[in-house]
Amino acid sequence: MRVILVDDENLALSRLNKLLVEREDCEVIGSFLKAEEAIEQIKQHLPDLVFMDIEMPGMNGIEATERIHEVSPRTEVIFTTAYNEHALTAYGLEVLDYIMKPVTRNRLDKTMKMYQRRAVPAPMDVIEDTAERGMLIRCLGMLQVQLHPNEAPKHLKFRTTKIRELFAYLLHHRNKPIKRDTLLELLWPELDERRGITNLHSGIHRLRGMLNEFMGEDRISVRYQQFGYILETGELRIDAEEWESRLNRLPSLSPSTLAEHRYVSDQYEGKYFGEGDYAWAELERQRLHALWQNHALKLAQYYIESGHPNEALMLYHQMQQFDPMMEEVSLSLMKLYDRLGNKEPVVAQYHQLAAALQQEAGVDPGPEVESWYREWKTRNI
Repeated sequence: MRVILVDDENLALSRLNKLLVEREDCEVIGSFLKAEEAIEQIKQHLPDLVFMDIEMPGMNGIEATERIHEVSPRTEVIFTTAYNEHALTAYGLEVLDYIMKPVTRNRLDKTMKMYQRRAVPAPMDVIEDTAERGMLIRCLGMLQVQLHPNEAPKHLKFRTTKIRELFAYLLHHRNKPIKRDTLLELLWPELDERRGITNLHSGIHRLRGMLNEFMGEDRISVRYQQFGYILETGELRIDAEEWESRLNRLPSLSPSTLAEHRYVSDQYEGKYFGEGDYAWAELERQRLHALWQNHALKLAQYYIESGHPNEALMLYHQMQQFDPMMEEVSLSLMKLYDRLGNKEPVVAQYHQLAAALQQEAGVDPGPEVESWYREWKTRNI
């Protein structure tokens, strides 16, 4: 695996480099004292792993990790730091692991085993199923298109937010005619019919041009039909459809199927049309998210029972990023941190949940959380 190191201390870089060079499975392709310089190399070389210090002058490790997720989504980040208070933030950023300095050989081995479990290739039937077919439209999270299986997804460039929503709505109802009046009421309810129709015609024209230029008119088209419009997607793949199909085909959880379950869980990259937050997509957004959430909860519990608590932590924090007020997840995190003997994140989790509930709903945590936390405080503080 190809690795890049980032730390503002030469001694720390040298020590970590020495430990990694000793391993036959690692190739250190770059060491950097400044995160800004590392980002450019990460963008160019797309390494498998980046070991990142948190406290650095200029761009710190947290800011750098956010940029890495943008320029090289498949690169895993491992935080190395002497500051324990950053643990909760680290997991919230979906990094692979969090290592306290000085890094020891035994602790590094544990992290590398974790990466190897995560890096197990997807089952061959999933890979072949994806590779045999072409273009993929992504609706989970950001609206993007992936022209080829091994190519990074690209953002569709819409001239206006109205044209973006027009495309999203037609895509949501793909291969079904949508009445013109429905589109007018959705996108331009404040305009009279004549002006609304003018805007709709203009929007359809620009949408057709953009789709033809970006994807080719033989792959996707917008046609006039029955006083309305229909988006014909042909053989184009939709990530939400494929993800749900794979989820439904999963075998029972076991050591031999764990990698397949994790692969499918990781394919859920965001809520359905989450970038647009369209009201008309809310029911489907909630349905798909509930499917992922239920699967992630079962997967996290399996990780705990099979002795992989750090994997469970990452899944719980991923769920928490989507739903900060989900008490079941916060309580599971508190219990797991307690089991690991880490008191600070237990307190942080409770106060984070309490603050989120007060800010959004003006309520306190429920009786189950309050009861467990009071009992824990009695034992530990």
